[in-house]
Amino acid sequence: MARGLALLGFRCTGCGNCCKDLRVPLTGADLRRLLEATGREAEQIVDWLPPAAVDMTGEPGSFVVLGRGRRALMTLAQQSSACRFLADDARCSVYDARPANCRLYPFTASFGRRGGLRRLRLLSGTECESTRDGHTDPHALRLADELRWAEHANYLREVEAWNRAQRRRARLGHPLPGEREFLQFLGL
Repeated sequence: MARGLALLGFRCTGCGNCCKDLRVPLTGADLRRLLEATGREAEQIVDWLPPAAVDMTGEPGSFVVLGRGRRALMTLAQQSSACRFLADDARCSVYDARPANCRLYPFTASFGRRGGLRRLRLLSGTECESTRDGHTDPHALRLADELRWAEHANYLREVEAWNRAQRRRARLGHPLPGEREFLQFLGL
């Protein structure tokens, strides 16, 4: 029997608090969707956070080696202490193009070998005004989770290739490129 099935009744009330309290790590796929949807420059969508500013325990491979040997995490930019895409009505202005982590929030789920829901938990870290009178489709949740992890795995391969090249540049005494060059490396 799956644990946490009662949480499938979660319903977002659109309070927008999660968009104010959390920093969202981005993958190249997330950024591509946002660029296509908004027509903005990547530099307007991305913030770079040092390792001390965010808890990425167990995911050191997400940090990008940038100029002067510093490491940073590519995250969704904020404006006035909230996601830059949070509209005045507390709704996401890029909802259809939102990052994979936003699509799954506030759930963390695990699935069995045959795809069935094994365990469902709600992430903490924000003052959420949700209710429990909704219906979350476990199949849709599994598909979104699979897509997120596939995009994340691809991004980790890209970051590792970039970081490997930067370590080589550093050994050869060459200056390390910065954020703009990393985004170009991703094809953005």
